[in-house]
Amino acid sequence: MRKPKYIVVRRSHLKYYTDIELFYKTQSGNLLLYKPKGMPFTEDMASSKPFLGDLYIREEDKMASIEAAQKGFNEQLVHDIRSKDLTEVREALSSIVDETLSAPRSGGLRAMSQTAQVVVTGFSTQTGIIKNLVRIAFSDYTTTIHSINVMALMVGYCYYVKKSEKVTHQWALAALLHDVGKTEIPKEILNAQRVLSNEEFETIKKHPAIGADILNGYTEQDIRSVIPGVVEHHEKLDGTGYPNGIANISECGKILGIIDCYEAITNDDRPYRSAMEPLNALKYLKEEVDKDKFDRESFSNFAYSLAVH
Repeated sequence: MRKPKYIVVRRSHLKYYTDIELFYKTQSGNLLLYKPKGMPFTEDMASSKPFLGDLYIREEDKMASIEAAQKGFNEQLVHDIRSKDLTEVREALSSIVDETLSAPRSGGLRAMSQTAQVVVTGFSTQTGIIKNLVRIAFSDYTTTIHSINVMALMVGYCYYVKKSEKVTHQWALAALLHDVGKTEIPKEILNAQRVLSNEEFETIKKHPAIGADILNGYTEQDIRSVIPGVVEHHEKLDGTGYPNGIANISECGKILGIIDCYEAITNDDRPYRSAMEPLNALKYLKEEVDKDKFDRESFSNFAYSLAVH
């Protein structure tokens, strides 16, 4: 009989694990049952039960734990948007995206569709909450924070150009998932605080195709519908982009490429450049438009959507 494997869980997620067994490690190294399935976790349990640091779940329960946490975070997101608590909105979104990107091929992306819908619905009733998400500075700038910022900018754009709620939801989901392929890029390349070698950059350039491959593993239509935007967000109208060097780009791909670039250059300091001020970033993008890299109408509408934030 195969010996069960266990993985450490985050303490902030424990309140969502009512239907998941939790285990603790004894001084001798044995793992014993801490909380049975069906019992909610409460903070005072730690003082009433033996507790020596981390808590664990069975490896086979990982997907169930991800889904439970995502459900809880989405419910928290709804509450935070209604209460207009911008910091809590950002933290809930970060938790959902971070948890989801931990296992994108295991089915975890399904919850992101609901997350995007919560944000789109929240924008229509609490516009200040979503519009100001990108104005909160986070010291740890990651793929998670970048994806949330891109989504917030995309929702603002969609409302400015009066896209339908269905399209807005689809494009917001594409924005959230556009860099999902980076989950399979080596961390030493992805987080390198230096100029990448040509070989390393070629590896980075694979992430849109990897993302499309991950999304192709899902049968849900709302997930599969975002594949064009995900695979095209680094393509250019003159055919010089990647991964496929195409010039015929979808409408979502055109605007996602602009927003992705704008967000990255205004928020992410690199060893070879500092983050740009918004106006300078727009000037840079306008130069790229004039070189036939980006779509002129999409850029113009994006710039105006920023002006009304």
